[in-house]
Amino acid sequence: MPDLVIDPSHLLKPLLKLGWCQWIGAVIFIWGSLHQIRCHAILGSLREHKDSDEYVIPCGDWFSQVCCPHYLAELVIYLGMLIASGGSDISVWFLYLFVITNLSFAAVQTHKWYLQKFEDYPRSRYAIIPFVC
Repeated sequence: MPDLVIDPSHLLKPLLKLGWCQWIGAVIFIWGSLHQIRCHAILGSLREHKDSDEYVIPCGDWFSQVCCPHYLAELVIYLGMLIASGGSDISVWFLYLFVITNLSFAAVQTHKWYLQKFEDYPRSRYAIIPFVC
């Protein structure tokens, strides 16, 4: 069996063939992914004691604007994929519309639950998209 030889120029050639849509889409995708990780870290840090059933209102980052910023970050991730695809494939558009619909419904329900559960819940927060929903 011959030795494995990795030529860096062969690794870079496919990247050089990417268009502006793919680069912009990749940046948006990575930004959304990193932001979603941050939101999940905030949510994960809310419970001091793992066996406690006490709920806490999340704060910080996009939680000051929306109830479900991790869902908003998911929308950003899928937007990055849509842009990277060039927007010419109808199935990617349908996928994005499904994700928006599904996560918006879940966010509205979560927002209603927070408003019922906590008297001191910030009324200025939106469910998923700032200043819209």
